[in-house]
Amino acid sequence: MALSFPTDLTIDSCEEFMSKLDGGNPEEPLYLPMESNNSHFGGIAAAIQAVNTWGRLRRNRQLVVGGKSQSSEEQVRDSVSKPHRLCASMWGQIISDSAGSIDLRPQINEAASKVVAEQGKSKFGQQRGPLCWFSFVDHSTKGFDKNFYIHPKNEKPQPRQMAQIETVICSMVERSIDVMGGAKRLSQDSTAHLGRMFFELFMNSHEHGSRSAPRTEWIKPGQRVIYTNGINLSKSAMDKRTHDERGLSLYLKSFEGLADRGRFIEISIVDSGYGYYKRWCTDKSESFNDGDVGHEYLILKKCFTARQTSTESSSKGHGLPVVMDRLTKLKGFIRVRSGRLSLYRDFVAQPYVSDDPCEFFDWVTESPAQTQITSMQPVAGASVTLLIPLEAKQ
Repeated sequence: MALSFPTDLTIDSCEEFMSKLDGGNPEEPLYLPMESNNSHFGGIAAAIQAVNTWGRLRRNRQLVVGGKSQSSEEQVRDSVSKPHRLCASMWGQIISDSAGSIDLRPQINEAASKVVAEQGKSKFGQQRGPLCWFSFVDHSTKGFDKNFYIHPKNEKPQPRQMAQIETVICSMVERSIDVMGGAKRLSQDSTAHLGRMFFELFMNSHEHGSRSAPRTEWIKPGQRVIYTNGINLSKSAMDKRTHDERGLSLYLKSFEGLADRGRFIEISIVDSGYGYYKRWCTDKSESFNDGDVGHEYLILKKCFTARQTSTESSSKGHGLPVVMDRLTKLKGFIRVRSGRLSLYRDFVAQPYVSDDPCEFFDWVTESPAQTQITSMQPVAGASVTLLIPLEAKQ
């Protein structure tokens, strides 16, 4: 009997999937359907993180590729056609079709190598409709995309300068907006805010989400994904999201009555590393306190507070506060999933100010996290999803 991955890529369905990993049969394979829907508002990021959590928890990473009756060529192509499917394929040690008759791993690895190489030739990476993404397979020598890394021969790869990385993310955002249609591109100032914000998130993921316990070593296996997605929802779809999505409801209601209220750009970055809390404790040689989720929240807040960092460098500690500041300027929304925490902040209702204590809200209860916090199923790595409202074309 296989454990089925959800076709409905909502945050809740992915959380339900991860709850089944705890205490389940560690030998059961993962059934990965090729159909998927409802991937707006963090659903893709949640799916990637759910796959990464499965990969971290299972020693025997057997993957069964499902779907309607297809040729093996079609199954291979579909297995690398979406971010969460490519992630699952890169975790898989044994990959077969639903009949168990064909070993698809060699073909999928070859196809994955091609799409990862091909994404480096474009400023917006891989694309499917308004969804643009880059996959980083950190345990592969081909994982360092040339849009983001300089990789001289016989030397360690190094991130490119801020201007280059900002240019790439802005290209991704513009592509997502143009393909979605019906929305204006961001202004020059907003584009600059967004580019700087993403650069800080990317560098944080590079420095903290890709490394093993000794920082000189990369996590193997390890993966990171960044994506942009244009969201254009009808009034009825928006009303349903407002009713169903915890944490998002008040933020979405703030756009009621506006003609452009259903258009957003979503930006996410997901890694398979230690997460904020365990990364901090590992770097500081502190023991994990798995019984105190409140302490885990305090550590996460430090990561988003100016001049706080898990590294020893005095020049660090300015990155994530920049994200909070720029989200305020862009009237944005952030969701963070790391360890046992599921948090959000609405920067329309709670703008970032000088000396901000960097408080978040609990995703489940919608209460301030410092007063009421939910201990969630632990996840692999960290996932950060941002929403930025867009103006409709006149």
